[in-house]
Amino acid sequence: MELGIAAIGITCVALCAMPFVLTNRNTKNKEKLVLMSLKDVAKQHDCEITEYEIFGHYAIGIDNVTKSVCFILNTRKVIKQQFVNLSTVNNCEITNVSRSLAQKGKIIDRLNLNLSPIDKNKPDTVLEFYDADVNYQLSGELQSIEKWNKLIKNMLKSKK
Repeated sequence: MELGIAAIGITCVALCAMPFVLTNRNTKNKEKLVLMSLKDVAKQHDCEITEYEIFGHYAIGIDNVTKSVCFILNTRKVIKQQFVNLSTVNNCEITNVSRSLAQKGKIIDRLNLNLSPIDKNKPDTVLEFYDADVNYQLSGELQSIEKWNKLIKNMLKSKK
C-alpha cells in the first residue's frame, strides 16, 4: 500500500516538474543558437566575442581586442544583425523615448543605444534594446543598456 502511494506521489511530482524542465532546456537551446549567430557576425568581420549578453529578444557582444560591437535584434518579424567598429565611433549615448501619463507617471516606449560616428555625414548606428510595441513590459533592459553604454564609453576613452 505505501509503495503504491509513493509511486503515485513520485509520478505526480515528475509530471508537475516536466514543464519547467522542458522550458528551461528550450531556453538554453535558443540561447546557444543566438550566441552562435552573434559569434558568426563577429567572425564575418574577423573578430571574436570576448564579452556578451543574451536577453530575450536581443544579444550584444563586444571584442575587447579589435574594439568592435556585434548586436542581434530578433523581433517577431525580423532578425537584424549589426556590427560596429568602435574606431569609427565618436560617442555613445542612451536614448530613452518616453511619455508622461498623469496617473502612472513616466512610461518608457523605447530604449536605444546610439553610436555616433566620427564622420558627421554618416548616420548614427542605433541598437534597439527595448520597444514597447514588441515587448510590453521592461524586464532588465534599462540595467542592460546602462551596463553596455558604460562599457562602450570606457572603450571609446581608451582608444583616444
